[in-house]
Amino acid sequence: MMLFLHLFNHEQEVSLCFNYVYINRVPLSHLLTRMANPVPFFVILSGYGLYATYQKGDKHKYSRLFKLLLHYWLILIVFVTIGHFISPTIYPGNWIKILENMTGFSTSYNGEHWFLFPYMLLAISTPWLFKLCDKTNAVSVLVAAYILYLGTCFLISRYGEYYLYTHMWAYHPILYGSLLFNFLVGALSCKHRWLRNLKSPQLTRWSWILLVVLCILRCCITTGAFHNLFVLAFIWLWLQTPRTPWINLILAHLGKHSMNMWFIHSFFCYYLFHDWIYGFKYPLLIYLVLVIVSYLSSLIIDLLYFPISLILFSKKARQ
Repeated sequence: MMLFLHLFNHEQEVSLCFNYVYINRVPLSHLLTRMANPVPFFVILSGYGLYATYQKGDKHKYSRLFKLLLHYWLILIVFVTIGHFISPTIYPGNWIKILENMTGFSTSYNGEHWFLFPYMLLAISTPWLFKLCDKTNAVSVLVAAYILYLGTCFLISRYGEYYLYTHMWAYHPILYGSLLFNFLVGALSCKHRWLRNLKSPQLTRWSWILLVVLCILRCCITTGAFHNLFVLAFIWLWLQTPRTPWINLILAHLGKHSMNMWFIHSFFCYYLFHDWIYGFKYPLLIYLVLVIVSYLSSLIIDLLYFPISLILFSKKARQ
C-alpha cells in the first residue's frame, strides 16, 4: 500500500505514466491511492502487537528499537553514499544535518522517514500508555484520544506548511498525538479481544466481495473522516478471508522486509532514481519494479545487518 501510494498520489508523477483507465477524468492509478494510506494500518497493528508483548512481559523494548535504528542507519549509509555521487550538494550535508537524519528528528534526506521519530516516541511510552489502558475505561480512553486526534489534525492542516514542518520540536509532539488514537485502538483490541470476538464464520464466503466493496467505497468517499473506519473494517474483513497457505507465506516473508522497504523505496522513486522508475511508463510495471528493487535492496541490507547483529546481540537477544 505504501509503495503504491507514494508512486501515484501526486498528479505530477501520474502524468508521467501511460494511463488508459479513467473514472470521472481521474486516472485509476491515482484514484486507488485513496485506499492505500498505510499509516493507520501500521499504527493499529503496532498497538496490537506491542500490547501482546507487554502482556507477556516486554524485556526487549530498547534493544528492539536499537535494531530498528540499526537497519535505518545501514540504509542511510548505503543510499546517502550513493546520493553523494548523484547529488553531492544534498548528501550528506553538514554535521547537524547528518545528526538530525541519523536520529530521525529531521528527515531531510528522505521525507518519507518522518514516521520514525514519533513511532519511537510511541514505542518508548508504551508502559505508561498500556497502564492507562489497564486502569481506565476503554471508551473513555478512546474518546479522549479521538478528541486529541481531531485537534492535532486541525493544527497540522492549519499550521503545518507555515510553521510545523520547519519546527520539528513542535511538530513531533503533535504527530505523536495524531497517532495515539489508532495506536490505542490496536492496544485495546488486543486487551479486550475485539477482533477475535468479532470473527464471523458466516462472513467467510462473502469476505472477499465485501473487501472489494469497501475499497470501492473508500475510492468514492474523499473525506479523510472515513479513513479510520475504513482501516478498521478492512482489518476485520481481512481476518475473515480464506487464503491459501502460499499467499500467507508470501505476505509473511514480505512482512519481514516491510520496514526496510519503507526506509528504502522512496530513495528509488523520489530522490535518487526517479526518472528510471517512472521510465517504465505503465503504472503496474512501475509498481512491480519498485517492489522488486526495494525487496532486493532489503536483502542486501539484511546481509550487512547479520554480522553486525552477531557482534552486538547475544543469542538470547536475537531469539
